[in-house]
Amino acid sequence: MHLSNGIYGFTSSTRALPNTLSSNECTSGKTKYARLIEKTEQPNLKSELSSRERLLGAINLEEPDHVPLWLRFFGRQYFIDRDRPWNDQFDRVDQLLKLGLDDSIGISPQLSHREGVRIRKRKETDTGERYPLIVKEYVTAGGTLRQVARQTPDWPQGDDVNIFDDYNVPSARTRKYLVENAADLDALNCLFGEPTGEELDGFYTHAEKVRDFTRNREVLMEGEGPMLGDAAVWLCGIERVVLAEVKDPRFLHRLLEIIHGWDMLRIRLLLEAGVDIVFHRGWYESAMFWSPRAYGQFLEPLIREEVDAVHRAGVKFGYIATREIMPLLGILSEMGVDLLFGPDPVEGNCDLRRVKEEVGEDICLWGGVNSAVTLEQGSKGQIGDAVLEAIRTLAPGGGFILGLVDAIFGRTAGTIETPSDSLGCVIDFWKKMREDVRQ
Repeated sequence: MHLSNGIYGFTSSTRALPNTLSSNECTSGKTKYARLIEKTEQPNLKSELSSRERLLGAINLEEPDHVPLWLRFFGRQYFIDRDRPWNDQFDRVDQLLKLGLDDSIGISPQLSHREGVRIRKRKETDTGERYPLIVKEYVTAGGTLRQVARQTPDWPQGDDVNIFDDYNVPSARTRKYLVENAADLDALNCLFGEPTGEELDGFYTHAEKVRDFTRNREVLMEGEGPMLGDAAVWLCGIERVVLAEVKDPRFLHRLLEIIHGWDMLRIRLLLEAGVDIVFHRGWYESAMFWSPRAYGQFLEPLIREEVDAVHRAGVKFGYIATREIMPLLGILSEMGVDLLFGPDPVEGNCDLRRVKEEVGEDICLWGGVNSAVTLEQGSKGQIGDAVLEAIRTLAPGGGFILGLVDAIFGRTAGTIETPSDSLGCVIDFWKKMREDVRQ
């Protein structure tokens, strides 16, 4: 793949950048970052492109006015300063736009239980179990589904258990998965269906509010819904899914077809709502769990249907995968994925140069910098090197959005809070690169 200098003025082979910010200049601490905020929130830093135009330009494999910085948050209601929390995603967008970052507003239609589904829930104790058991049953026209979870000290859901949740995945927490055999599939097929009129009214009312806001602020409206392989793992556990790829393909095909029906329903609602991009979450669809052959046999045909439906509506298709994506790059490109969130050179074992060479002409790449290791444990110099290496490698020729993979974390039961000083350092290096390019 040929990488031109382009408007960013450097190629992926550049070894050093003139006038780059030294690691000692990184913003450190609340006081210094408060000054950074005051400086950044000036009207003269507003670029010619809106955030929506900039991100769509990058997704269209163009070089916008500068490399976008688009962040995702997990369990965190503030950016760097705890004294400046946001109330909701609308407030978050306003805060981040003032800092010169890009952002979006997301909507996600909820699945609706079919009429007549009854839910029963109780707690039990077992002499052979260290922790109390939460039992939840769904009585459907096709049978009863039963889920049993251990209420460990880090259990975040109180006396309840959700169907779609990472906390269900480890067998240490789950005594019985919701779906374990073919009989369970009959019941699963009767669990979710079309939303009621009241539910649709609520969704469209919220979607209209989001659409009006995104038009006013000129930011992307994103839709989240498809969850094919992720849902399979949440429902069955990793071991059952991986073994079924080889030993029980009929079970796995039917399971995925049921989930695919839910996904296509949610995609339809998102397209009717007028989103700019639909994201398919594929954290459990990586080569850690699916060989390229298994991916092509079980997942690819169904995801292609998603991509085709989204593209027919003139909307972009985003794919989220942050671990072991290298063996699947060709498939993602052939399916027509527009935006890939997840290139991570640390935990994801992603070779940034190879990713750019193999799919950079077909897929916009969003990421490039690890968050959980680099930002939590790295020095300021290491963080700066990671930011500059991502930009040097992935930005030339266009089609790149700088991001932190997997997310900026808050304090949750399963995550370590991303240090604010590290985020300030990322902003410093990104801003300095942006100013160097403008000059």
